[in-house]
Amino acid sequence: MSATTATAAPPAIKLPDLRALIGVGAVLLGTLTSLLNSRLTDIGLADIRGALGVGMDEASWLTTAYVVAEVAAIPSAVWLRSILSPARGVLIGSLIFTMASFLAPFSPNLQVLIAIQAIRGLSAGILMPMAYAVVMRHMPQPLRIYALSFYALVSSLTPAVAASIEGWIMFHLSWEYLFWINVIPGSLTLLAGAYGLANDPIKFLRFRRHDGFGLLALSLGLAALVTALDQGNRLDWFGSGLIVGLLAAAGFLLAAYLIHALRHNDPVVSPRLLARDNIGLSLLVMFVMRIGLMSSAYLIPQYLIRVQGFRALESGTMFWVSALPQIILTPFVAWLIYRLDPRNLVAFGLLLFGAGTLMLTDLTHLWTGAQFLPALLVQSVAAPFIAVPLMVLMTEEITVREIPWIASLVHITRTVSSALGLALVATFTRKQEQLHSALLGLHVESGSAMVQGRIDATASTLEAQAVDPVLATGRATAMLAGTVQREAFVLAYADMFLVLGVTLVLTSLATLFMYRPKLPGKFL
Repeated sequence: MSATTATAAPPAIKLPDLRALIGVGAVLLGTLTSLLNSRLTDIGLADIRGALGVGMDEASWLTTAYVVAEVAAIPSAVWLRSILSPARGVLIGSLIFTMASFLAPFSPNLQVLIAIQAIRGLSAGILMPMAYAVVMRHMPQPLRIYALSFYALVSSLTPAVAASIEGWIMFHLSWEYLFWINVIPGSLTLLAGAYGLANDPIKFLRFRRHDGFGLLALSLGLAALVTALDQGNRLDWFGSGLIVGLLAAAGFLLAAYLIHALRHNDPVVSPRLLARDNIGLSLLVMFVMRIGLMSSAYLIPQYLIRVQGFRALESGTMFWVSALPQIILTPFVAWLIYRLDPRNLVAFGLLLFGAGTLMLTDLTHLWTGAQFLPALLVQSVAAPFIAVPLMVLMTEEITVREIPWIASLVHITRTVSSALGLALVATFTRKQEQLHSALLGLHVESGSAMVQGRIDATASTLEAQAVDPVLATGRATAMLAGTVQREAFVLAYADMFLVLGVTLVLTSLATLFMYRPKLPGKFL
């Protein structure tokens, strides 16, 4: 990264017309709504289970159905875009999503609700790559960078705030509004998109030229992979024949697609783009960053609920406070891109994000929301410095033909990394909790003077509260076991933050192998 390289001057701003701005705003709103829903039912599962009379294992397929259908639909979006145009794709996706969200609470049983969730995910998978194409087409340089920065903000912000939104809905309303709340933004996306986006003629002849094998292989391979990742921890990974079969199918189908795409003149998504340093490395950085975002958004609320007894609404409140720097800094980082090397911005962001994550390794059972806030603020400051320059590094030197491919790769990376991040975090913390429980248990020997003294002291306190002596001893023993388990969870969470922090810091080395883009871009 040569410091002597001349900095490109920002191009002159040519404002788009009002209709185009409304259309772009519509698709960004639709993207925000879709991303919020990708994990929106996690906290509300308890109420949904109660309403439908099903268990946790069965209800877990509600989230899986959404994310699997979403990732499976992304390759189809590339094909549909070439036939229908991005504008029609946005309208179709938002219409289906809005209708399915309205109908979901009327589901008579779990099977119907899972099917509707799959339809919602399918429409989201169509909508989001179309939104990317709309931004690239309708926004002139340099306004495109600001639109893409908002696009990046939406993607990085939603993992943290989704839990808080869901907690608010569950506390003030009911589980039905987890779905109905999407009707208003979905309708706005539909109406504003219909007004502001220009439609190209439908290209019927392209129906005959589609890559059917590639479309099926990539969609089914991604669906099998994400299903395995989403259900793997619950089903004990390789201890489950279903997970083994899904992973084997995913490996076979994705390998078949890769071989096929390298030989095909016009594949669904070109894997050759990954060989370009800026695109392949940017997607790698995005992959790691997404895992870090999902991990913090999952681990911190889990700690507060499990260790401190917080409610879902309380555990998510701090994420809104920590999100403010990210919201404020995102347009500033977009402005900086024309004045500083984007690679340096990404490296700075990764180092800062890693430092914020490492701040969480001092975790103890005494931490409440206030102790997490400094680290979350550091992560919030860091996120725009990663997400926004990555969009420029990936898109600055692509051709018009490659726009849908990049859009698909971005959303495949986001969806797979989210599923993988949650799977890794859940599995790692479960295994580490078991390890720390066993190690701590070695120091809590039954009959030892220290242990017995702790039990007797607790039992005496309980007896003073009019608890039967026999029950008091049993309860005191259970409380000691609970303390051991609590500390094991705390240590497991701290271990996870350490691994994530080190990984983020090491990922900053990827920027050394990127080349500096020639700003401003080609799409003027």
